[in-house]
Amino acid sequence: MGNKYLWLFVLATIVYIIGFDITIMDVDSAQYSSISREMAETNEYLQVKHRGEDYLDKPPLLFWITSFFFEIFGFHNWSFKIGSFLFTLLGVFSTYRLGKLLYNKVIGVKAALILYSCQAFFLFNNDVRTDTILTGAVIFAIWQWMEWLKSPKWKWLFGLSFGVALAMLSKGPIGLMVPVIAVGSYILGKKAWNKIFRWEYIVMLALVAVFISPMVYGLYQQFDMHPEKVTQMVSPNGLVPVTGVSGLEFYFWTQSFGRISGENVWKDGSGPFFFVHNFLWSFLPWSLIFIPAFFKRFRDIIFSWFGKVESPKWLAAFGFLIPFLVLSTSSYKLPHYIFPLYPLAAILIASWWEEIKVSKFKKAWIKLTLTVQWIMILAIGGIISLIYFWFFKDAPIYILVITYGLLALSFYTSLVTSKKPDSLIVSVVLLACSINFMMNSWFYPQLTTFQAGNQVVDSLNENKIDGENTYLYSYYSFSYHFYQKAKLKLVTEKKLLSRVDDERNTYLVFPENNLKHLNSKFYLEAIDSIKFHPVTRLSLPFLMADTREEELQTLYISKIVDYK
Repeated sequence: MGNKYLWLFVLATIVYIIGFDITIMDVDSAQYSSISREMAETNEYLQVKHRGEDYLDKPPLLFWITSFFFEIFGFHNWSFKIGSFLFTLLGVFSTYRLGKLLYNKVIGVKAALILYSCQAFFLFNNDVRTDTILTGAVIFAIWQWMEWLKSPKWKWLFGLSFGVALAMLSKGPIGLMVPVIAVGSYILGKKAWNKIFRWEYIVMLALVAVFISPMVYGLYQQFDMHPEKVTQMVSPNGLVPVTGVSGLEFYFWTQSFGRISGENVWKDGSGPFFFVHNFLWSFLPWSLIFIPAFFKRFRDIIFSWFGKVESPKWLAAFGFLIPFLVLSTSSYKLPHYIFPLYPLAAILIASWWEEIKVSKFKKAWIKLTLTVQWIMILAIGGIISLIYFWFFKDAPIYILVITYGLLALSFYTSLVTSKKPDSLIVSVVLLACSINFMMNSWFYPQLTTFQAGNQVVDSLNENKIDGENTYLYSYYSFSYHFYQKAKLKLVTEKKLLSRVDDERNTYLVFPENNLKHLNSKFYLEAIDSIKFHPVTRLSLPFLMADTREEELQTLYISKIVDYK
């Protein structure tokens, strides 16, 4: 069974690898890369810092892993992304093993393929987040826990503890919450009350405490030992100086549960259905197929409670639904918060698909899903054509041929679905590979040419300008911080005057709205101008080639000759 789909795994992997060298995107991903670079350069692993200042917004695992690869391979786009990709593979393999354990090998393979080809996974291997690691660690922990319940060996308990610790080191206590809910749902469905209270769980928690102890010690040493320290805390209004910050309280409560209780300062206007519409796009091209599978699964659960117990269905359904609802109550939401639930969604779809193949309503279900697939092929084909012929034109012929070839192959395989139901799985994966090949080989590379930070660094290098003499005025970029080899330097007008007095070469990077003011204070020698747009804040006028120029902002690179 695995060999039947091996070529699809290989194809998807090639698409992932094509994206390895895409420029790191502002804001979050570039910030994490710059923090990791700083950690590798300073060798300070227990105390996370950014630009020399204490940093508390995220746990350290992403920075540890990325700085490790930076130390080995140097500072590259791909060396930043490789750690996250390895955790993606861990998540896919764990999904396969969990699906196989709960059902059979066929469902395990299909669940892994569904997860590997969903849009969220392609996305967060380009725009790297802590959630990439969290997702792999969470499903690994659930798999290890289920193995231990079925065969209580110490190796599974150790794996469970390690998986939970990795999840907590990547995102906080939610790394424990999701496995507890998922496995707890399985135990509830099985009515195996004797598995709820086990003395081995004390050992598990002790091991988790040991594994996360370096982080706990680092937080205590960096923050709790110094209540007098002024810490720049991230807030919706920018950095806010705060004293008496407890790193341990922030990690174990404020950053996670504080968003539900309201104690966290981050709030937005997202409603309770925010994750519903974000799930619909981020789990493409599987999200529409998920809807009937999800409701069918809950129908089965209701009947199973009063009759035959099928506890695997409880694990995937409630392991997905309950954290989804809890996260929906958060005062601040971002789409990637629910990505760690997608392995369970993949298992749910795979198990449902195997059931409908032998259902008396087989023809009706296949006809419905096939109709959905044809709509998806038309929609994604339209999006691909928009990007190639209206947004970023003049793509190389070979990219067009491969993209439309995969799209055509997706359509062709869908035509035989009525006779071979598993052809639908092949068709959907080919569709996902088609659009993401286009994204990784053409769209993202074109898009990042409009990102300011890397453009500025490229211009400085081309003009042989020393970064040590380059200052940023009323402008800052995390991608600039990562790609610039010299120490980042933000400057005030007063400091500029002192530089000129000392007769040192001074180069300035500043936005267009400061040009008039700076011209009134200094004699400037123009070096370059950079047209840019925030690449994670896309709009149709920017994407359309005919109106893009009107949406671009300008940065200037100038040499200060003298002051007036």
